[in-house]
Amino acid sequence: MSAVPVTGVADETRRSSTDSRLAFVLSGGGARAAYQTGVLCHIGARLPHLRVPLYSGVSAGAINVGFLASYRGSFQDATRALRRRWLSLSSEEVFHTSPGSLARNTARVGAALVGGGSRLAPKIRSLVDTSPLGRFLERSIAVGAIAERLENGELDAVALSALSYQTGRTVVFVQGNLPVRRLPPSTHHRFVRARITVDHVMASAAIPLLFPAVKVGQQYYGDGSFRSTAPLGPAIQLGADRLFAVSARYPRSVPEARQPEVVGYPPPARVLGLLLNSVFLDTLDWDAATLERINHLLDLLPEATRKAEGLRAVDLFIQRPTQDIGLIAAGFEDRLPRGLRFLVRGLGSPETRSADLLSYLLFDSAYITALIELGEADAEANWESIAAFVG
Repeated sequence: MSAVPVTGVADETRRSSTDSRLAFVLSGGGARAAYQTGVLCHIGARLPHLRVPLYSGVSAGAINVGFLASYRGSFQDATRALRRRWLSLSSEEVFHTSPGSLARNTARVGAALVGGGSRLAPKIRSLVDTSPLGRFLERSIAVGAIAERLENGELDAVALSALSYQTGRTVVFVQGNLPVRRLPPSTHHRFVRARITVDHVMASAAIPLLFPAVKVGQQYYGDGSFRSTAPLGPAIQLGADRLFAVSARYPRSVPEARQPEVVGYPPPARVLGLLLNSVFLDTLDWDAATLERINHLLDLLPEATRKAEGLRAVDLFIQRPTQDIGLIAAGFEDRLPRGLRFLVRGLGSPETRSADLLSYLLFDSAYITALIELGEADAEANWESIAAFVG
């Protein structure tokens, strides 16, 4: 039966039988998604032939989903290859980091702001240029293999979420054999059948203003974490009964939560870090709490009523880090490319104890290695619970 989520490295509600449909739900978090990779690698090492029929991803989680869903091979081989890709990543393969490029983009933003809407003022597109990431993903994700794996029965569906700037609605792009639920027009999100491409992955991970919007079809899209208050929703609406999710939020103790992160007036780095936390970390917690309450209410209904109304309980397991990733990132600030380090420090990062903003932008091999190793260690320590849920 449902249980109140425990504090610690994992949250879990009810145990499930293995005949229910398992979904891996991978949320966003920029460079923090390396922690997901560590958790997945340990699961792959312990359960090399695990079948995950449904993947749902958003933002940086969409990158991991795109890679895993398109990999021809066992789950163990897929997670090992994903680990190698993350370890080969650098800031230069995510966005242009030269001081000149960053200075030009920053100057463009400033000129547009003081231009007062003049036709001569430059258009604001983004703070950084992510074309290197697009080329990296083209080399890394064989999107054509998703259709093959669907036809072979290795997958049931793949879902990626993105925000349409034209309509303001969250669009869930779905490739697969599962029925797509038609939602009322009044809802702020909709499901669209699509053949997943690198553009869909890039669109899902395009953090507004920081990264440029990505055109898919006739519309421009940004990071699907924005305006999505239910990151677990796509997998549930596609029929998943068991959700395994990985959060990048460290569950702080009461004394830790009371300790100030900054003294005096908050610098922009602190404000931006909290904004990103609210988008990438808070929504998963809110959605998990909602799911727990719904499960509890369903437990109070007679089984006949649940069947008649088409209601079902959904099991959830959330793996969390045992260390604060923001504090980890603070120890790697000097490894940022020179231009980006200058910009981040200008926003006041030295004035904060926890480098939350930096933790999303630090695509450095040493930092990524630390997060992957943390994910592997946490999954190892919590393996009995994980295995009982996914295996």
